[in-house]
Order: sequence, then C-alpha cells, then structure tokens
Amino acid sequence: MLNRISSLGALLIVICILSIAGPGQTETHALQQKPVGLALEYIGEWGSQGDGPGELQDPASIAADTLGNVFIADPATGFIHKFAPRGKALLSFQQDGLKHPQSIAVDRDGAIYVTDPARGSVFIFFPGGEGNRYRELRLKTRASASNSLSVAVAADGLIHVFDADASKCFTFNARLRLERTWIPPGSNPRATKAFGPIENGKDGFLYLGNSSGNILKLTREGHLVTQIAPGENEAKWNPTAGFAVSNNEIFVMDSNGRTLHVVTTDGNPRLDMDLAPQLGQGSRPAPPLAVSPQHELLVLDAPEHRVLGYRINF
Repeated sequence: MLNRISSLGALLIVICILSIAGPGQTETHALQQKPVGLALEYIGEWGSQGDGPGELQDPASIAADTLGNVFIADPATGFIHKFAPRGKALLSFQQDGLKHPQSIAVDRDGAIYVTDPARGSVFIFFPGGEGNRYRELRLKTRASASNSLSVAVAADGLIHVFDADASKCFTFNARLRLERTWIPPGSNPRATKAFGPIENGKDGFLYLGNSSGNILKLTREGHLVTQIAPGENEAKWNPTAGFAVSNNEIFVMDSNGRTLHVVTTDGNPRLDMDLAPQLGQGSRPAPPLAVSPQHELLVLDAPEHRVLGYRINF
C-alpha cells in the first residue's frame, strides 16, 4: 500500500513539473522567433560645394572602407575624394586618364575601384599611392559617358562590373583576368538600362537593381535566386539610383526620393523611415547609399552637396 502511494506521489510530481515547464518552453521559443527591432538615428551632415579638393560639385556615388572612411566619385570635377567618418577631408586626387568617374567601391585591403563609362573601363587605385599607382581594367563594351557602369568587389577578390547599356556583367578574378560574362535573367536586348547597379552581399550573392523597382538576388554566376520587391501596399522602390547591402539587410530608397526602406536579403521588411526632415520635402532624385562597417548609413544628397549620416541601431 505504501509503495502504491509513493508511486502515485511521484507520478503527480512529474505531471506538475511538465505542466510548469511546458508553457515556459513555448514562451522561450516565441521570444526567439520575435524579430529584432531596427532603428536609425540621425547623427549629422557634412560637405561643401565647390570644384576643388575636398569639395563636392556633382557627386555620383559613395562607398566606405573597413575603417569607416568615406569615398566619393565626382564626375563634374574628375576628383576622387576620401573623407574621415565625420567628414574631414583626407585626400582628393584626379587622374588624367580618368575622364568620367562614376561608380566607386573599396575592397577590404583599401584598393579603390572607379568605373569610367567614357573609357569603358574600371580604374583600380592601390593603397598608399592613390592617383599614382593604378591599373586600368578595360571592358569589351561601347565607351559612352551616358552609359552606367557599376562595380562591386567580393571578399574573395572577384570584381563584378555591370554594363547597363549592354545588360551584361563582367566578372574578373583578383589577377584582373576575365572569368565570365553573364546576362541577367529576363533581359530584353531592346530595353535600355533595364538593370543596374550591382552590389555584393557578404552572403556570397549578388544584388542587381532593375527599372521596375525590384532587386534581383543572384549567384555570382548570374543565376536568379529570388526577386525582392516592395509589399503590396508599399510604393515603388528606386534601386537604380543606388542601394546598399550590409550584412543581412538591403537599404533602398522609395521612388519619391525621401523614404528609406530596409528589408532583409530574403525580402522581409525591417524598417520604413521618412528622411524628409533632413532631405527636405517634395519629390527629388533618390540619393545613392552606402553602409560603413561601423553600422552607419551614408546618404549622398547630391543636389545639396552633402552627406547625411545615420547610426543603425539593431
């Protein structure tokens, strides 16, 4: 009889423990699945108009290196500018062969990549000798200042250059040898500038904007993984002006040029933010974007010759 009571008591204890533990495990799982919040904090602006070193006349693109230094290509003056993270001018240089600097990227070793559609090429400036030590990577494409060439450099040294007029991507290895060319899926030979620019993600995929307002996620061989698009109730994006990919997020401007959208690289929405308090009201060209390794969003406000900075709070 005593043994039966002891067994019954033990069973009741086990049931009580399970009933208490069950809800706790379910709640923990729910908390793990809850998305982490994302917010932007405006931290200031810098830049001044002019056609000299450290001044912005008609800036076209922006990039950041591993230290948070900011690089801007200005086709109006031919200058490549380097600024400290808070806007102090560090270096400005021109190169006689560089006619129309357009898209700019910086690799993890500090080399600067600048496209020149007027020459149909990419200039690569090496660290420690900016403006003096460089290589010109010529493309088999039609040279035209009205074309759009964008460049993205992967961590493994692959260089991806997208030609908007030809709707073709040229991929070079770290030795500057052409490895392959590919055409985006759905390309129409009669369409002009239907795709671009191109960005590289740390996940090993490439991201390509298109004129429909969507962003294609591609393998580095050019195979489509998915197409990332605004939600049904969202306005059209404008990735062709320049978007940014950082970690697992994509930063892209609205077609009105004022609203920023942040989505994951799988297309899940993270944040919508109106930048009108800093950019100003009214429709405007969508500004080029960059994200520094210090988790700061850089917005190149070309009409006002300035850069706006936002801290990304996860």
